[in-house]
Amino acid sequence: MLSLRTQAVKLVLLGFPLVALVRPAAAQTYSFSSCQNAVSLTVKINSVVSLSGPNPDGQGGHNTNLIFFGDFTLTSGGSTQTYSNVVGDASIGYTPTIGNLTTFLIEIAKGGPINLQAVLQGTGDLIPDGKFDPTLPALPQWNTPGRVYIGIGSPTKFYTIDAFGNCWGGTGTPIITSVISAGAFGAFTTITPGTWIEIYGSNLAPDTRSWASSDFNGIAAPTDIDHVEVTINGEKAFVGYIQSSPGQVNVQVPSDIPTGGNVNIVVNNNGVASAPFSVMVKGVQPGLLAPPSFVVNGKQYVTALLPDGSYVLPTGAIAGVNSRPAKPGETIVLYGIGFGLVIPPSPAGFIAPANTKLALPLQVLFGQTPAMFTYEGLAPGYVGLYQFNVVVPPVPDNDLVPLTVNLVGTNGAQTLYIAVHS
Repeated sequence: MLSLRTQAVKLVLLGFPLVALVRPAAAQTYSFSSCQNAVSLTVKINSVVSLSGPNPDGQGGHNTNLIFFGDFTLTSGGSTQTYSNVVGDASIGYTPTIGNLTTFLIEIAKGGPINLQAVLQGTGDLIPDGKFDPTLPALPQWNTPGRVYIGIGSPTKFYTIDAFGNCWGGTGTPIITSVISAGAFGAFTTITPGTWIEIYGSNLAPDTRSWASSDFNGIAAPTDIDHVEVTINGEKAFVGYIQSSPGQVNVQVPSDIPTGGNVNIVVNNNGVASAPFSVMVKGVQPGLLAPPSFVVNGKQYVTALLPDGSYVLPTGAIAGVNSRPAKPGETIVLYGIGFGLVIPPSPAGFIAPANTKLALPLQVLFGQTPAMFTYEGLAPGYVGLYQFNVVVPPVPDNDLVPLTVNLVGTNGAQTLYIAVHS
């Protein structure tokens, strides 16, 4: 155990002798990963040599500087190297007059065994107290392109940080405990080609994030996010979201899986595969967007958008949500999944084009009254999401008008309501 008294030490930093005071500090650890490149860096601060700041810069900003002894553990190219008890330095700087940016840097000090650093930069005063807290602001807040990276060697190679924590440490075998269609669209226990599903369990993913534009190949959606893949009947699904704890993976089902029986789903996390999980596949399983947040007095309202961007609900039904009942003759927009093929064909895993049309006959009924469509097809610019522009039919004023869908002569399984007033 370190003594509570300070100890004078002499060290060489940046080529100059420096006498400093070593103050004992509780060990803290930062971990950064570039999961897509199989690179990770863990920095353990063992003892602080000097700490200054936060110091105001006279222009509304501030900076903090840290010198420490620590351990840098680098995993790259399939091997791991630890640089123990080396001199490191770190800084936190906020510059409102230069881009309104916060920059976090931690590295092996110059003259050390290797050029090794992690850099984060994002908009705003992300660490307003300037403290080296081991829990950093969430990764999406560090949003400056090209300035969120692990840097290695000289000349420096840069690897974009896409996770805090180690993607490969203690992953364990993935375990699937349940599979449902997207929870906000009905949460059915059966699936259908092209629909969105949610896979739950443990050890399913190394980190938590949604897909980003950089994960796409043109208009093609990714089948791998941070070394997480899912196969359905042996075919790769399209991965939209991963979550490390609690374990969850959201994927779009391939278009051509067989229907009328069971298929196996397998999650592969960094080369470790789960046991197969069997699910039933139907030809279609229509579900409209109706999240739990749209339950009012025990009744599940469908999510419907009015032309002015407000929601179709009884006025003031949900605090903070701009809403009113729809009027007969107005066109409202509904969203769904699991409605089957469109014309012209647009397979799963691709951004939908404009002006597709549902191939199967669909009715949307307000009570017993069918509505007309001005559009029924895939939502342009989205993946696997259907859009229905529906003209509200003439029905009696009611805050609880039953709304049902009928696809190929079969009613949907959801019990939904909508508010209509003249």
